[in-house]
Amino acid sequence: MHKIFETNPDLKKAYITSDGTPFYQETDAKNHAKTLNDKSVEPIFNEKELQVVDEEELTDADLEMAEFEAAEKLKADQEAERQKAIQYQMELAQALLEFNPETTKYPEALKLFKTLGLEAENEKKDTIFPLLVAAKASAQEGVNTQE
Repeated sequence: MHKIFETNPDLKKAYITSDGTPFYQETDAKNHAKTLNDKSVEPIFNEKELQVVDEEELTDADLEMAEFEAAEKLKADQEAERQKAIQYQMELAQALLEFNPETTKYPEALKLFKTLGLEAENEKKDTIFPLLVAAKASAQEGVNTQE
């Protein structure tokens, strides 16, 4: 137990900076941390206030609810990742559709080329631009056949 709780037994939570200085208020700890190289501030809790629940004390319903919540969180996380991947693919497709060999600058074209995972014997403009044009045409053809 930290000394701050020994001198203040009714205190439930305090904040400690990287140099070990305890504070009652998080804002005070953050202000002090600004003067340190390591600006981290961590909450610390009075052990007397913490309740320990043994697994044996959990009912079957509690365990089922915990399993259900974990499964729901996993589903939500997987769906978020799926949505993120779809969004990325849409942005990539949009970037490819917006590619114009007349106006696109080489650095953007090279980035698009690499992002698409295209390969060539070199990364010169004369090499990658035709490949991007072909990829764009192929993507547009795929969109037209789906309609």
